[in-house]
Amino acid sequence: MTTSTVDRHQRQAWLRELVASLRLTSQSDIVAALARRGVTATQATVSRDLDELGIAKVRGADGELSYQLPEPGGLGQLLRQFVSSVAASGNLAVVRTPPGAAGTVASAIDAAELAEVLGTVQGDDTLLVVAVEGTTGTAVADRLTAIKEGR
Repeated sequence: MTTSTVDRHQRQAWLRELVASLRLTSQSDIVAALARRGVTATQATVSRDLDELGIAKVRGADGELSYQLPEPGGLGQLLRQFVSSVAASGNLAVVRTPPGAAGTVASAIDAAELAEVLGTVQGDDTLLVVAVEGTTGTAVADRLTAIKEGR
């Protein structure tokens, strides 16, 4: 089986399962684990999948880094962990994160499929959340803040 015969959703489901069940410390480990399932995937594909799924390297109790699924709590947990501020302008919410975290937060917002959100565009430490037609950036910023605060 090659990546052309396995759809993205199936590959990502297998990736989640592998990360949940195995200690994977590198993208090469993930490529090899997928290959054992008969799926040929490049490091670039795995990198995109990890980003889209919010899977990141986390230091375990033993001090070693390995890939871990996002913490339970989903979007709220990620917003609490990574978002330093949320502001609004027109039909946009501007979300600030530490350097390198904007992509993870943007992917989580996109995956949450919030009714008010059309999509996201991210840089390194800032992301723009575009509101759907008829919704203000203030409404989106308020919704993200409410999710972050657990209300």
